[in-house]
Amino acid sequence: MTGRHTMWDGSRHVEVAVPVSGADNVMVPVIRAVVTDRSGDHILLQRRDAPVESVRGLLELPGGRWLAGESPAAAVTREVFEETGISLIQVEGITEDRIDDRRSVSTIRPLVVIAGTQGAFPATHTVLVAVGEGTPTPEPGSTTDVRWWSVADVRHELVTNRGGFVPSSWAALVAYVTMLDSTI
Repeated sequence: MTGRHTMWDGSRHVEVAVPVSGADNVMVPVIRAVVTDRSGDHILLQRRDAPVESVRGLLELPGGRWLAGESPAAAVTREVFEETGISLIQVEGITEDRIDDRRSVSTIRPLVVIAGTQGAFPATHTVLVAVGEGTPTPEPGSTTDVRWWSVADVRHELVTNRGGFVPSSWAALVAYVTMLDSTI
């Protein structure tokens, strides 16, 4: 069942379909990752490439809709691989606890949680930190220009090209570089 919600697409208000729980429209859960290489010196970024998206051409962190029944690690690993071809070898901040043979729970200590109230749909972005390996490959029709950026270049872009990022990714990257600065 879906409801309708008015969103700002960057140039005008549009009606979008959103999931419903009971009689209430709900936000879509999205999971993303700040993916670094093994050295921690590079961050994986991509550009959106779907022609109908208002964020086409903007830089973003890999990720997407968190599907029902997926653990946080499975969801972020699937999304990063689908969009970039990068395999995650470590995902930080997740503890999986088995309650009994039918139930388990995941405790997540994310980098940040962002409420995206504008854009293609209302979404809550849970952003994790992960380490990945492989050669970046775009997902045709969805992503382009998938590559490893030096942390220094990401810092520079965050300051000089704020409008060049999908807003939720800009906010998550600011949180990440702020965390790096506080650990030095």
